Amino acid sequence: MSTNKKKQLFSEIYNENSDSILRLCYMYLKDTQLAQDATQETFLKAYKKLSSFRELSCINTWLTSIAINTCKNIIRKSNYKEKDISLEEVEYQLSYAMSDNDKTLAVSDAVTSLPQDYCEIILLRYYRDLPIKDIAKLLSLPQTTVNYRLLKAKSLLKDILKEDFFDE
Repeated sequence: MSTNKKKQLFSEIYNENSDSILRLCYMYLKDTQLAQDATQETFLKAYKKLSSFRELSCINTWLTSIAINTCKNIIRKSNYKEKDISLEEVEYQLSYAMSDNDKTLAVSDAVTSLPQDYCEIILLRYYRDLPIKDIAKLLSLPQTTVNYRLLKAKSLLKDILKEDFFDE
């Protein structure tokens, strides 16, 4: 692949996916600066590996895989400390990436409060719109495990959001 063609292809990929990858990284890391760094690192890795992309999966799945692994590497670093952040800070930090709708912010806050395994499944399924089989491949899990985690995550979210959204 020629350098110009590679740059043009990468530019298209970046323009179509950068916002969603940034949101994914933010929801994963809960820190604006780390999310921006992870997004930049994700696209740097993608650019370097673009010529080896075999199109066995869609570009969306491939980028999501790179982003998740990048976020996991950041979390593994000894200096990473998950921040306890206030709702006001969540509203401020998400305002550029998501709607200002209070319900959206409440749901986003609830999703980020889930244990990592469940948060990850919700992010991949509903924020990245990946099918269950792609999530299973991406996380190297059986589809039944992904389905179970998705059901459990939705149950946890329902409990967290019960007061705001559900009349029982």
